[in-house]
Amino acid sequence: MSMYAVAAGHSLTAQTAAEVLENGGNAYDAAVAAAFVQPLAEPVLASLGGGGLLIAREPDGRTTFYDFFAAMPGRCGAPGAAGETVEVRVDYGGAVGVYHAGAASVAVPGLLRGLLALHAARGKLPLARLVAPAVHAARTGVPLSPLQAYLFTLIEPILTLTPEARALFAPRGRLLSAGDPLQNPDYAAFLERLPREGAGAFYAGATAARLVAYLQERGGRLTADDLAGFQTLEAPARVFEQSPAALRFSPGPSLGGVAVAELLAAYLEGPHRHENEPRHYLGLAHAMQHVAESQGHRRGTTHLSVRDGEGRLLAMTVTNGEGSGLVAPGTGIFLNNILGEDDVVPAGRPLPRPGTRLVSMMAPVLLETGEDVYALGSGGSRRIRTAVFQVAAHLLTGFADLPGAVRAPRVHYENGRLEAEPGLDPSTLQRLEREFELNLWPRKDFYFGGVHAVALNGQAAGDPRREGRVAGSSGS
Repeated sequence: MSMYAVAAGHSLTAQTAAEVLENGGNAYDAAVAAAFVQPLAEPVLASLGGGGLLIAREPDGRTTFYDFFAAMPGRCGAPGAAGETVEVRVDYGGAVGVYHAGAASVAVPGLLRGLLALHAARGKLPLARLVAPAVHAARTGVPLSPLQAYLFTLIEPILTLTPEARALFAPRGRLLSAGDPLQNPDYAAFLERLPREGAGAFYAGATAARLVAYLQERGGRLTADDLAGFQTLEAPARVFEQSPAALRFSPGPSLGGVAVAELLAAYLEGPHRHENEPRHYLGLAHAMQHVAESQGHRRGTTHLSVRDGEGRLLAMTVTNGEGSGLVAPGTGIFLNNILGEDDVVPAGRPLPRPGTRLVSMMAPVLLETGEDVYALGSGGSRRIRTAVFQVAAHLLTGFADLPGAVRAPRVHYENGRLEAEPGLDPSTLQRLEREFELNLWPRKDFYFGGVHAVALNGQAAGDPRREGRVAGSSGS
C-alpha cells in the first residue's frame, strides 16, 4: 500500500479520509468525503451551508488554489427589504461575545458547489462512494465529542433559534450533550440523491426554490440567481519566498495566506531568529506586534490536511461562522451567518455588490522548507494566522519537528497584549514580560487555534487543542 497521511479535527473525519485513500481514492476524493462527514462530526465548525478554501500541490509540484467561500447575495434583487439580523449574546464567563444570526445573516453557500467541482475535475472514485460514510453517520448518529458539546453550550441561542435548528441540536427538548448521538435523516436523504442530481440538488430546482422562499419570508437576501450563478474560483497559488522558506497561499480575494506571509517575513527579517527558546518566542511576538491587525476573520472553522499515495498534498479549511440558526428545507443543512459578522460586513459601511466573493482570513497553505513540504491550516478566528505562522516558523528554524511544532506552546498578540499558553521556560516568560503586557493562560486552549498538518514525507499531526486526529500508512 502506498504511503498516505491525514490530519483532521475529529477521528471520524480522519478515518473517512483514510478509508477513501485505502480504497483507491486520491487526496481530492478524501477531502470531499471528509467534508460531507464534518457537519456530523464537527457540527459547530462545518456545514455544507458555509464556505471553504483549498490549496493542492500535485505530484509534479504544480500548486493550485480553489476558493469556494461564500458570496454576497441579492443578484436580480430579492422582493421587499432585507430583514435585520438577530443579535445573540454569548457569555464566555468574564467576556460576552455578540453575534448576529437569522435569515439576513445568510450569505450564498459555496462549500457544496466547491466540493462537487473538485470531484468532477480531480476526483477518481464515484460520488456515491464518497457520500456513503456521511449517509451512514447521519442515519446512525455520531456521538457528540466533549469539545463539540462545549461549543454547543457557547452558541446555544443560535442552535435553538428556530424549530428546525432545535430538531437537529435539541431533539428531546434539551441541547445535545457529550456522548449523545447527532442524527440528521434529512441530510442522509439529501446526500443519497446528490450523486444523481449533482449541483442541481441544492443550487437549482425545487430545493433551491424552497430555500429562497424560506429565507426571503424571514428577511433574507438570497435569490435563485445567487445559487445558480455561484462558481468555484481556481487559480495558481501565490508564493512568498525568503530563504529558507517558500509559502504558497491564496492569490485573492482571501487574505489569510497573505497575513501568514507578512508574519513570516517580519520574523525572518528580525533579529531574533531561533537560537534558543527565549529569542525564538521573542521573535514570534515581535513579528505579531509588527504586522498590523487585519479586520477579517472567521470564528467557526475547521481544517483538514491530506497527503495521498501519489505524493499529492492538500490543505482545506471550511467555515460556517457560528451558524444562522436556520436549516435549508428538506436537506438538513445548517446555514451560515457570514453576513452577520462585522468583520465581513462592517456596520455603517456599504454592502458588497451582489455576487461579490466575500473576503476570508482562513489560511490553508503549503510550506516548503528545503527539507520537506507541508500542508497546514487552522481554525481559530484571529488566531488562524498566528497559529499557522508559529507552526511554520518552528519548522523553518528547526525548533521542532512537525508533531512538536503543532504541540509547542503558542502566543498571540492582540489589542496591545500578548496571550501565552503554559509550557514556556521561565526565562522565556521573563523576556516576554519585559516587553509586553503578558497574560499567561492556565492551560493550552481551543482559543489558540487548531493546526492539522501533514508532510510530504508522510508525517502527520493533529492539534490536541481541537481534538485533532491523524491516520496514515507508511506504505509497503
